[in-house]
Amino acid sequence: MIKLIAQPRVVKTWNQFCKESPAYSIALDGYVSGPTKYDIKNARLNLNHHEGVDRLSTLSTCAQAYLRIKLGLFNKFKKNNEPEANIYVNDADQDTCLAFYLLSNHEKINKLKSRFLIAKLVDIIDKFDITGGMYPFNLNADIMKEVAWVFQPYTDARLSGILEEMNSEGMKALIYIICERIYKYSIGKSKKINLDARYKVIYSGKNWKMINEIGAHARTKIFLDGIKAFISVRKTKNDNYIYTLAKVSEFVKFPIEEFYNKLNKIEGASRSNNKWGGSNTIGGSPRETGSKIKPRELIRIINSLMK
Repeated sequence: MIKLIAQPRVVKTWNQFCKESPAYSIALDGYVSGPTKYDIKNARLNLNHHEGVDRLSTLSTCAQAYLRIKLGLFNKFKKNNEPEANIYVNDADQDTCLAFYLLSNHEKINKLKSRFLIAKLVDIIDKFDITGGMYPFNLNADIMKEVAWVFQPYTDARLSGILEEMNSEGMKALIYIICERIYKYSIGKSKKINLDARYKVIYSGKNWKMINEIGAHARTKIFLDGIKAFISVRKTKNDNYIYTLAKVSEFVKFPIEEFYNKLNKIEGASRSNNKWGGSNTIGGSPRETGSKIKPRELIRIINSLMK
C-alpha cells in the first residue's frame, strides 16, 4: 500500500526520520534535511536535492524517484509481496507532487516503455526545480502552458498565502488534486493556461536584486531579463517574511552559503529543522516560521557581506 503523510513545514534530520518512521518509509524533497540517503536494513529512503549538495549536479526529487522506480525501487519496498511505502512530504510543490505521483503509479512508470508525456514532464520539472525556476524555457510554448495548468492549484495556493497556513488534510487534498491533473496530462487531456511571469523589482544592488514575485513563473522571466542573482520576498500573515535567495549558477558571485550562516547567527536560528539554509545556488528563510528580519535590514546585511 502507498500511503501519503503530509506534515506541512516539518523538517527532520535523517536520524529523527529513521527513529520515528516505520520501515518502508520515503521522505521527499526536504522533509528530511540533507542529501539523498538509504537505510538498506529497514528500507527507509530520503530523496532530496536541497541541503548539502551541488544543486546543478543533483537530480531533482521527481527525477530521482523516476530513476529509482525504473531500476527496481519496489523490489525492495515490498511487504507480503505487495508494494509498501509511507511517503512523507512537507510541501505540495511541483517536484514533490510529481514524485508522489510517480511513486503511487510505479507499476505504469516501471513498464519498459513508460508514457512519453510523463517522461517529458519529469524532464521539465527536473530542469525547473534544480534551477529554482530560472531555466530559460519558452514561456509561450504549448507544453509550458500545459505544465502551468497541471500545477496551477499549487501556484495559486502559494501566491495567495493559503499554503503557509495549510494543515495536513488540506495539503493532502491539494496533492491529490494535482495528481489528478498529472493523470489527465499523461493521457493527453491537459488544459492550457497562459504563464504569468510578472515581478516587481524592490531594490537593485550590485549584481543582485530584491524582487516581489507576482506571477507563478516570474523566475524564468527574471533570468531571461538578465538578472543572475536575487532575493524574493513575501510577507506572511503573522508579519514575518518568507525569503528565497537564489543565483543561476555557482559562477555568479553571490555567496549564498555565507548568507545562511550569518543570517542564522543574527536571527538566533539554531534548530536544525527551522533555520536559514539550502543548497549552493538556492535556499531561504526558516521553513516553519519564516524570518523576522525586515527587507530593509536584509538588504543592509547582504550588501555588507558582498563587499
